[in-house]
Amino acid sequence: MNHKMKKVLESPVIWPLMGCIILYALICAVSGAVNVRVITSGLKLCVFAMLLGIAQMIVVTSGKGAIDISQKYILTLTAYISCELMQYSIPLGLGMAVLAGMACGLINACINVYLNIHAMITTMATGYLYYTVILLVSNKFANSPDSTFVKFTNTNLAGINSMTALVIAIAMILYLVLYKSKYGMNLHAVGQKREAARLAGIPVHKTVITAFVINGALCGLAGALNAAYCGGANQDLGTTYFLPSIAACFVGGTNAAGGRSNIIAVCVGAFMMTLMSTFLNAANISVGGQRLIQGIFIVLLLVAATKK
Repeated sequence: MNHKMKKVLESPVIWPLMGCIILYALICAVSGAVNVRVITSGLKLCVFAMLLGIAQMIVVTSGKGAIDISQKYILTLTAYISCELMQYSIPLGLGMAVLAGMACGLINACINVYLNIHAMITTMATGYLYYTVILLVSNKFANSPDSTFVKFTNTNLAGINSMTALVIAIAMILYLVLYKSKYGMNLHAVGQKREAARLAGIPVHKTVITAFVINGALCGLAGALNAAYCGGANQDLGTTYFLPSIAACFVGGTNAAGGRSNIIAVCVGAFMMTLMSTFLNAANISVGGQRLIQGIFIVLLLVAATKK
C-alpha cells in the first residue's frame, strides 16, 4: 500500500490535478455556488496556455537549460498574419500562421545551435526582432478575424469546445511522437546529455532544431486561434498566456535541465493555471497582483524543477 501511494505521489500528473481540485473548490467558495461552467469555460480558455505549455515543454526537454522567451511575440505576429491572410482564405491564413511560427522557431534554433548562444539569450534577442516586425505590420495588416473562423472557435462538439477538441487531438499526436517514436527517444536522450547522445550517433543538431520548429508551429496555431477568439490581433496579445504556459510546463514535471517531460501533466497544468487566473479574478485581485503571484509561483516551480 505504501509503495503504491509513493508511486502515485511521484506521478507528475498528481500535483497539477490536486491543484485543479483545490482551485475549483476555492472558486466555488468565493462565488458561493458550485458551478460546472467553471470547468467547461476553463477547458476552453486553457487551450492557448496548453499549446504554449506543450511547445515550451518540447524546447526545455532538448536540454542545456533551453527555454523560449519569444513565444508571446511569435503568437502575436502569427495572429496578425492569420487575420490578414484569412481575408482571402481561412486555410491560407491558418497555414501561413503555422509556417511563420515554424520559420521563427527555425531562426531561434539556428542561432542557438550554430552560433552556440544560450537559448534564453537567443530567444530574448529574437523576441525583440519579432516585436519590431509586429510594430511594422500592426498598422498595415488587418487585425479583425474571419467571422467563419470565429464561429469555429466558439462551436461546441458533444459539449466540448472545438478548440479544446483540436488541442486534445494535437496533444495525442504529440504524445505518440514524443514517447513512441524514434524522434521522441532521441529528444529525451539529447536533453539528458548532448555529448553522450552525439557519441551514440544521434543527430543532436537536427533533433534540437526540430524541437524549436515544433514549438514555433504550435505558437503559430495558438496565434491564429487566439486572434479569432479574442476578436482580433493586438500588440500585447501573447502576454496574457506567457507566464501561465511556463508554469504549466514546469508544474507538469518537465525537468528544467532537460531530458524529462510529461505531456499529460503539462496539459493538466495548463488547466490548473487557467483555474488560478479564474480564482484570482473572482477574488478581485488586480492584474498587477495576479502577475506577481504567478511570477512567484513560477520561481518556486523553477527551484523545484532544477532540484530534480
